[in-house]
Amino acid sequence: MSKGRRVNEMNRVLQSEDSTILIYYHYLSRILFCSISDADDNTDKIEEIIHKIANRFWKKHQSDLKNFRATTDKSRFHTLIADIENLTIGGRIAEIFPKLLLVKKVLEKVLTMGMITDNDFQVALQCSGKNSPLKISRNLNKKRTEINEILKKLEELDIIKI
Repeated sequence: MSKGRRVNEMNRVLQSEDSTILIYYHYLSRILFCSISDADDNTDKIEEIIHKIANRFWKKHQSDLKNFRATTDKSRFHTLIADIENLTIGGRIAEIFPKLLLVKKVLEKVLTMGMITDNDFQVALQCSGKNSPLKISRNLNKKRTEINEILKKLEELDIIKI
């Protein structure tokens, strides 16, 4: 579990083997937003999107919230569904499937030049465009954080595309 960075807002990320739960409390509106996603989704991206959804909701429905708290009339809030669909691109915004940009022989030459380590090479070989970072970490029996660091390095070297 990790805690958010903002002082006046509460963010929590709970990660398990199969799923990730992100809880975000929007202080101004006094509303708790929650996201449940696959374990291999990009939590930073989800956190960014939930923050946008919360801010849009607050801007659109600031005056409606007082009425809702008095009457529990939810009919004005149906636009939130459209905002969620648009901002999350139908729920696919946080999916990561890295793709190798080089052929194996060129990648081997990059390895022999010393630009990448053997671990980096093994991770790059797993980047087929069908494997998520979580699946790569399970295939190579390494920690997910270690795989994410290697993927960032490989992307900076233009070896893979995320």
